[in-house]
Amino acid sequence: MNRIAQLTFFASLSLSQYALAAPLSVTDIEQRIAAKQSDFDNFNRDLQAQVTLAQGLEQQLAELRENVVKADEKRQAALRVMNQQYEKVVDNPELDITSAISAYSKAVTAHKNMKDAITNKYNEWQNKLVDVEQMQVSKHSLLNTIEGLKEQYNSARVDRLYKEFNQKQTVAVSHKITCDQDETFSKCTARGKALAKQKASKRFLDSVYDSLSESAEAQKRRPTSDASVQVLRSEVADSNFSGQGLFNIKMNLQLQGNLKRSEGCALLGLDNRYCVNFKGQSVTQVAPVKPLVSNDESVMYELTVRSNVFDDEVFINGVSYGSTKLQIMLPSGEHDVEVVKRGYEANRQTIKLTESKTVKVDLNRNQYAFSKGERIQDILAGDTPGPDLVVVPAGNFRMGDISGQGLENERPVKTKEIKQSFGISETEISVKAFETFVKATSYVTDAEKDKGCAFYEDGKAVYQSDKNWRSPGFQQSDNNPVVCVSLADAQAYVKWLSKVSTQSYQLPTETRWEYAARGGKEGDYWWGNGIKTDNANCGWCGSQWSNVSTAPVGSFERNDFGLFDTVGNVWEWTLADNTNSGAVVRGGAWNFAPRLARVSTRMELDPSFRSNYIGFRVVREQ
Repeated sequence: MNRIAQLTFFASLSLSQYALAAPLSVTDIEQRIAAKQSDFDNFNRDLQAQVTLAQGLEQQLAELRENVVKADEKRQAALRVMNQQYEKVVDNPELDITSAISAYSKAVTAHKNMKDAITNKYNEWQNKLVDVEQMQVSKHSLLNTIEGLKEQYNSARVDRLYKEFNQKQTVAVSHKITCDQDETFSKCTARGKALAKQKASKRFLDSVYDSLSESAEAQKRRPTSDASVQVLRSEVADSNFSGQGLFNIKMNLQLQGNLKRSEGCALLGLDNRYCVNFKGQSVTQVAPVKPLVSNDESVMYELTVRSNVFDDEVFINGVSYGSTKLQIMLPSGEHDVEVVKRGYEANRQTIKLTESKTVKVDLNRNQYAFSKGERIQDILAGDTPGPDLVVVPAGNFRMGDISGQGLENERPVKTKEIKQSFGISETEISVKAFETFVKATSYVTDAEKDKGCAFYEDGKAVYQSDKNWRSPGFQQSDNNPVVCVSLADAQAYVKWLSKVSTQSYQLPTETRWEYAARGGKEGDYWWGNGIKTDNANCGWCGSQWSNVSTAPVGSFERNDFGLFDTVGNVWEWTLADNTNSGAVVRGGAWNFAPRLARVSTRMELDPSFRSNYIGFRVVREQ
């Protein structure tokens, strides 16, 4: 049996042996796959070498065929010369034509040898093609062997997961609760036991997921899994009531994971065919878990509760479990789930648990909702008015260098979705608004603490110790945008504003800023692609403040969303979407060229930087 035939036979035999052999472990199969892959790689290299040889032979054959044509031409030429010499012999019998006859003889021999060489080379090429064809068959057989092992590998992965998950474990748990004033000792004891059992089941399930050989894969799909925990046995080790209505309980529980084989495929992201018993595939047997019956409190399922808001509170059967995202183990059966938040309508529903489940709750505001173009102004503590806000609607937009005139960090252009409307200050935060914050908190800016504020000099940012938001190097009125503030200064203002307004304020993200600044347009500026004259306060933009100072906020027209000064005046701090610094300024400034005041221009900065050409505006959530 030649080498190629041996490889073909070996590949076929190996596959049939693996199909009929006893089940292998995941590690064993991984090792076999690695070995077979190495054989395949080596064989494939040999095949490529043979293909190269065949191609070389084909090239040589082509060259021989070209040469035989030339040899035949030489033969024909030698024949003509010899014939001419013979004709001359008729007139001159003593003429020596030996050289002509010899040349012709040599040409005939050369032509014949060339034709023989072509025949030999053709046969050699054809034999090599047969070898290559046989090796191609063997290659596919080896590949099929590897793929067969991979099928067994996935089945073995499910076997392993099934065995690891459905393990038994004894868990000791301690829990403490406060009895309600109108709750009897009996009811408080029962509630304490139930909560201790939930706590133990959650701890056990977490430990099972963490201990799996493929924990990372399983954890990714855990929220959609219907795996459960079976309480095989539970006993109270100790319990007592202490002062002020505290109930303490210690319990010992024997728990077992309850995972169906088909669910194993789902957890590993595999096709369900690996989780059915077909010929040639074994299914690991694990001690059966008793069948689930309705309201069987010995079976614990994982309930995940999510909502569309932050800082909510989840009540299950009247007991508070904290805020979402919440994951809790509950016994099978019906449970009342209520999610509440101040200012929103409560969402209450009855959940019937017969498997692990995820519940998504959308809370609706019980007050007004924002509408496009709406003007908002919160009243701060002490009846002080907050920033004037306009509402920007939800929607989609293209973000980045749409016109192709921008810088590298503005690309690629991406379509973004703003899922919910939000309020944004119609102007940059003014000197007066910032001063109100400073007086209320005695806040000291970074520029006032250390080395002052930067200004542009000879194309560089130079710090000067006597420059800060009170004296930035040019005259400011109460209505000019505050400058010489770092990112930390801006965030301190936002934090204070949230506190004194009882609303959620923050700096805009880059995405929100560009969406609002564009005003629904796709030009370099909200009015189009050309800066024109006196449309904004930027360097060389034709306004009275260009290259001189900031302009009072609102000195130019609003964009279509109702915002002032999104082009020029001062760069504005935003929270970056994709930079390590976490800080990017947007919008250009009074002393920067028009091209750098485009709506998609980004300048990444150290968060501690402050200058007399950087300010900020704020965003308020609904």
